[in-house]
Amino acid sequence: MIGKIATGKSFRGCINYLHEGRLQSSKQQQMLEAEKKQVQVIAYNQCFGDKKQLIKQFNEVRQINLKLNKPVFHATLSFAHKDTNKLSNQDKADIVDELAKSFKFENNQYVAIAHSDTKHEHLHIVANRIGYDGKTASDSNSYKRMAEFCRQMEKQYQLT
Repeated sequence: MIGKIATGKSFRGCINYLHEGRLQSSKQQQMLEAEKKQVQVIAYNQCFGDKKQLIKQFNEVRQINLKLNKPVFHATLSFAHKDTNKLSNQDKADIVDELAKSFKFENNQYVAIAHSDTKHEHLHIVANRIGYDGKTASDSNSYKRMAEFCRQMEKQYQLT
């Protein structure tokens, strides 16, 4: 399993990308790109709805702490080719819950989305680093923490 983390400024940009893919030059190409993504929502936490509703909800909570420049936490978990179809959706949701605990945003808004647009299964987790209490989830040492998390999940779920 390979994990990647990014922090960003725009919930709209991130959530639109997860639902529709990269921005295309025509509406027809954009529809093909979105169809190719094969989006499946695996888990919601403290939020719910379609992409517009999610963006609105994330941005409302963002208003609690306007000083934070990068409130978007975006993690990608990519599974090895030989682990394809090894995990159920519940297993994936459980892994996402463990990730939220590891990165201390289990009480914040997050959504997990599975994509089938590449040869390997992968999940995207978008979380609001700002909690309802106004506290911010740290992104310190995130690469090291992600590597440790991936090794732990590989052992727990017998993944490659």
